[in-house]
Amino acid sequence: MTIISARRLALLAAPALLALSSPALATSTTDQAGFDAAITEAKSMMMADSAAALESAVKAERLVTGETQEAQKARLTAQWLKGEALMRLNRADEAAQTIRTAITEINANFPGSKLHADLLRSEASLKVSRGDYGDALSCFLEAHELYEALGEDRSRAIVLQNIGSLYSDARDYERVLRYYKQAKNAFPEDKSLSLSAHNNTGNALKELSRYEEAEAEFQEALRVSMQMDSPLLEARILTNIASAQYLAGNLEVADQSIQHAMEIASNSAPEWLTFVYGVKGQIALERGDAATARMYLGRTFEGEDLGQTSPYFRDFHETAYQAYSKSGNYQLALQHLAAFNRIDGEAGKISSTANNALLAARFDAANRELRIEKLSLEKAANEAELNSTQQQVILLTIAITFVILAFLAALLSLRAVSRSRKQIKVANGKLTHVIQHDSLTELYSRDHFRSLLDDRITANRNSDESPILAFIDLDRFKQVNDVFGHAAGDQLLEQVAERFREAAREDSVVGRLGGDEFALLLPSGSTMDTATELSNLIIDKVSEPYAIDGFEILIGASIGLAQNKEGVNSSVHMTNADLALYAAKDRGRGICVIYEPAMRDKLEDRSSLEKDLESALENGQFSICYQPIVKSDGKEVMCFEALMRWKHPERGIVSPELFIPVAEESRQIDRLGAWMLREACSEASNWPDDIKLAVNVSTLQMNDPKFLNTVAQALAASGLKPERLVLELTESLVLEMDTQIEQLLQSLQSLGVTFALDDFGRGYSSLNYIDKMDFSMIKIDREFVQTAAAGSQRSQAVVSAIVALAQSLEIDVAAEGIEREEQAASMAELGCNCFQGFYFGRPKRKVDLSGDSHAITPEKAAA
Repeated sequence: MTIISARRLALLAAPALLALSSPALATSTTDQAGFDAAITEAKSMMMADSAAALESAVKAERLVTGETQEAQKARLTAQWLKGEALMRLNRADEAAQTIRTAITEINANFPGSKLHADLLRSEASLKVSRGDYGDALSCFLEAHELYEALGEDRSRAIVLQNIGSLYSDARDYERVLRYYKQAKNAFPEDKSLSLSAHNNTGNALKELSRYEEAEAEFQEALRVSMQMDSPLLEARILTNIASAQYLAGNLEVADQSIQHAMEIASNSAPEWLTFVYGVKGQIALERGDAATARMYLGRTFEGEDLGQTSPYFRDFHETAYQAYSKSGNYQLALQHLAAFNRIDGEAGKISSTANNALLAARFDAANRELRIEKLSLEKAANEAELNSTQQQVILLTIAITFVILAFLAALLSLRAVSRSRKQIKVANGKLTHVIQHDSLTELYSRDHFRSLLDDRITANRNSDESPILAFIDLDRFKQVNDVFGHAAGDQLLEQVAERFREAAREDSVVGRLGGDEFALLLPSGSTMDTATELSNLIIDKVSEPYAIDGFEILIGASIGLAQNKEGVNSSVHMTNADLALYAAKDRGRGICVIYEPAMRDKLEDRSSLEKDLESALENGQFSICYQPIVKSDGKEVMCFEALMRWKHPERGIVSPELFIPVAEESRQIDRLGAWMLREACSEASNWPDDIKLAVNVSTLQMNDPKFLNTVAQALAASGLKPERLVLELTESLVLEMDTQIEQLLQSLQSLGVTFALDDFGRGYSSLNYIDKMDFSMIKIDREFVQTAAAGSQRSQAVVSAIVALAQSLEIDVAAEGIEREEQAASMAELGCNCFQGFYFGRPKRKVDLSGDSHAITPEKAAA
C-alpha cells in the first residue's frame, strides 16, 4: 500500500524551492525594503497560511511602479507567487489566469530566465490538477530544458520528480523509477528532495511487487528523515517499511517496524496513528487473528465516512472486507468492498486519462530502433572496407558486390525509416488529437478552445467583426450523478455533446471547459440576434428527455453570451461570458443572458467586498443583533433570533443579503458562523432559562466536518443548555440533504439541540419532508405572510395546510415579517402561534430583560 503519494511528499520541497527562487528587485530605494519584505513573507507563508501569502504577493505587486526591466521582473515575481498562493487556496481559475498572463509577458520580455521556468512549472501543476496530463508534461519538459541550460540542478531535480508523479498516476512504474533515479542524480545534496525520491521510488517498486528493493529505498528515506528531526516523517516512512515487509511475508519484522512507528506516532505524531492501526490490522489478519484485525481497523475508520474516504484507505478497505466477512458482519463488509471499488475505479479513470495524455512516451521505442539501424549500417560499411583492403585481387568484384549490397541496404534502410516516420506521424496525429480534444465528449479541450479563441481575436483585430462567445452550464447535472451514478453522468455528457453538434453550425467551435461546463465560439460574421436564437435552440435541445440505462433523465441549460467589441484578450472575453452565465443562473436558469459592463462592475465590487470581509472580523466590524419571536398573545418572548451585522468603515451598514453569499463563496462563512455561535451562546447564557436562542446556519457550515465540534465548544464555553439552542435550516438544505448531513443532524439532536425550518415558502414550498425532520418550529417566509395577510387565497390555503400539519406534529408555526397589527391578527386567525417582525421588536445589540423580562408590547417595539 502506498502510504505517502508522490504528490504529497513533493510538497516537502516547496518551502525551500520558494526560498531559492529568482530575486525580485523593486524599482526604487523607497519601495525596495517594503517589496523585499512582502516577497519574503509570501514565500515563508506559502505552505503554512496561503491566504496570508496571497495578501503579501498582492501587496508586493502593488509596490512595483514603472516599466523598467527590473520593475517588470519584480512584478512578474509577485504575480508568480500570487498564482502559487491561489493554487493552494483551490482558486484554480484565478491562478491559471494569473500564471498564463505572466507567462505571456515573460515570453515577450525575459524568455529563458529562471522565473520563466518557475512559471512553466506552476502552469504544469495547474494542468495536472485539471487532468490535462499531456499539456502538463509539455510544460514540465520545457521547464526542465530551461533549468538545465541555466545550471539550476535543484529545480531540475524537482521537475524530474514532478514528471515521475505524472507517470505514477498513469501506473507506468518503470518510467517512475527512471525519472526518480535521474532526480536523485541531478541534486543529491538536498535532504527533502532525497527523502521524496527514495520514498516514491519505494512506492513504485512496491507496485511492481519488488518488495525487498522497495524496503531498501524506504530504509534510505528513513535515514534521511532521522537527520531532519521530524517524528511525523519517521512514523510515515516506518509505516511504509512495515507495509513492504508485510507484503513480502516477513510478518515478524513488519510487526517490529510498525510497533516502532506506533511508539513515535503516539508520542509526537498522533495524527498518523490512523494509518499505523491500518497496517497493524493487515498484519494481524495475515496471521489469522481476525478479531485483533477488526479492532485495529475499527480504530483506522473511526469517524470516517466510508462513502468518502481518501485513496490512502484503499488497501485497508480490502483488508476490512476480508476481516468483517470472516466474522459474518456482511453488511459492514459490503460497505468496505464498495469503498474499495469506488477508490480503485477512480484510480483507474485517472490512470486511463494519464495514459492517453502521455502517448508521446511511446515514441521512445521507435527512436531507439532507428538509432540501432543506423549503427548496424555503419558496422557493415566498415567490414566491407576492411575486406577490400585485405583482398586486393578481387577488388573489383568486392567493390561491385559492396555497391550492390550497400544500395540494397540503403533502400531497405530508407524504407524502414520511411515506415518509422509514418508510424511516428500517425502517433503524433493521435497525440495531437488527444491533447486538443476532451476524451469523453470529443469536443475541443479547454486549452485548445482557448487557443482557437486567441486566434479568432487576433484575426479579427483589424476588421469590423467581433467574436461572440457562449458559455453553457448544465442545470441539475449534479443530481444525475448523485442519483444515477457517474457512469450515467458520462453517458449523458456524450449525448449532450452530440446535441451541441446538431444545433451549432459546422463552422462553430464547441469545447468542453470541464465538468458540465461548455463553450461555443460562433462563426465569424455572426450577430447577437443569431447568437441568441442559437442559444435558445441549444437550451430547447438540451432540455429534451434523455434515455439512459432504461431511465428517462431531464436536465436543462443556462447560457451566457459575450461579444468582443473592444478587442480584449481571451481571458477577459471568457470572464465576460462567465459573468453573463452567472447572471442567467441567478435569474432562474434555463435562459440566455447577454453580457453587460455593469456585470463586471458588480464582480469587481463583489471582489472588493470579499477582500474587506477577510479582515472585518479581526477589526471588530461585526456585531450581533437579537430580534424577538413572541407567542400568539404577542406579549411573551419565547426566543430571540441572532442576526449578524457588518458596519463597513466606508460602505456603512452592509446588508446580510449581500455579504452572506460572498462569505459562502469565499469559504469564510465557517469562520464567521463559528464566531457568531460563540458570541450568541455567551449572550444567551445570561437570559432566563425558558428563553431560547435561534441561529441561522448555512448549508456550507453543515458540510464542514468540524461543525459538530464548533457547536459543542460554543455550548460548553458559554454554559448554555443545548435544548435552548435552535438552529435555523433552509428548505434547500433539507431537500438536498445527503447521508453526511443527516448523520450530523442526528448527532446535534443527540446533544439536545433543536431545529427550525426557516423561510418556508421561498422557492420550494413542499410539505412532504416536514414530517421527516424533528423540527421544533416552522417559520413562514415574510413574503408569504404578507400575501396571505393581504387576502391571497392561495397563500392562505398553503398557510392553513402548514398549520394543520404542524399541529398534528406538535410543531410551532411562526409568521415572519409582521409589521402591522392587522397582519398579526390575520396570521393568528390562520393558526400561527408565534410571530416575528418589526411590529413586535426590531433587532437590537443588547437584549433588555430587566423587570418583566418575558413581556413585550407593540408600543415597546416601536419605541
